[in-house]
Parts: sequence; C-alpha cells; structure tokens
Amino acid sequence: MLKLKPFEKYVGNDDVVSYIGIRADEDRVGYISTKPNIRAVFPYKEHGIDYAGVMQILKDSGIGLPPYLEWGRTHSGCYFCFFQKQIEWVRLLEKYPQRFAEAEAYEKISDDAGKTFTWTQGMPLRELRKPENIEGITRRWEEAGRKRKANQGDKSLVEVFTGLEREDEERASCLICQL
Repeated sequence: MLKLKPFEKYVGNDDVVSYIGIRADEDRVGYISTKPNIRAVFPYKEHGIDYAGVMQILKDSGIGLPPYLEWGRTHSGCYFCFFQKQIEWVRLLEKYPQRFAEAEAYEKISDDAGKTFTWTQGMPLRELRKPENIEGITRRWEEAGRKRKANQGDKSLVEVFTGLEREDEERASCLICQL
C-alpha cells in the first residue's frame, strides 16, 4: 500500500517495464501488477543469479558492496526494516543515532490490545538502546558467529573465488552454475 499503490498511480496508463531485484535463491514472489500496462521482469531469477552471483557482479563492476553492508546489515538498505536483527538495530544506533531516534519515535506502546507498535518483537527500541541490552545482544551475536564459523566446514568454490562468505545456512551453487 505504501510503495506499490503510489507507483501504480504514478505510472497511470503508460506502458512500463518494472525490473524487480529478487535473486534466484530467494523464496518469494515479489511484485506482480494487476494493471495490464505494467510488466514485471525478474532478471536475477530469470538468469539464475543468486546471492554469490550478485556479490560477484558488484565486485566485477567496480561498484563494490553497498555501504550498509559495511556496518552489519544483512539484506536491506532501509533504516527502518522490519526484518532487521537486533544486532542490526544496535549497529544502526552506533552508526546513525539520528536514524535510530527517528525509528524509535515511530514506536507506540499502549495498554490497548492491538494498539502497540514496535520494530522488534518483545523489545522496544527504547529498551534496546540500554547499555546492558546492547551488551547482551552484541555478546549473543558474537557467540553465534563463533559457533557458525566452528561448524562452517569447507568453503564453496564461489566463496573462494569471490572472497565473500555467506552468513545464511544455504550453500550457493558452484561457480560453474553461475556462468
């Protein structure tokens, strides 16, 4: 409602091709227009380009990684992403405290059922920002990272060639499948 309806209104009746950046390894559908003049195209899905493939494109093109990945984001450049992990909120607070404060201002705590809105389940940002909570979140994230590395096993060929590591559980296909 906040993104697609305004887009469709802006487009009006003009013929449009809308390129959707969903990777081949993502398990989601994405935007499919109900308007006959808007054609959605999924180039990454259509060409079998997964996470490692996108990282390789960014590296080969000279563009490099998006800046938000440098400070710990996993998948989105949106400051107020609902899907952020708690550690990502901590990093947002450290790197962009004003953006964190903006997100915090949107939250609403209410005694009325269904009237509370927080970005993270069970911990409003005003609680997350407390030093003891930041310390606990950071400690749990570091421990999980150590466990993940200890259980990682061998790297895939794509990881060796690109120099990038995947954080998720899924393994990318080998480099041959990327060509």
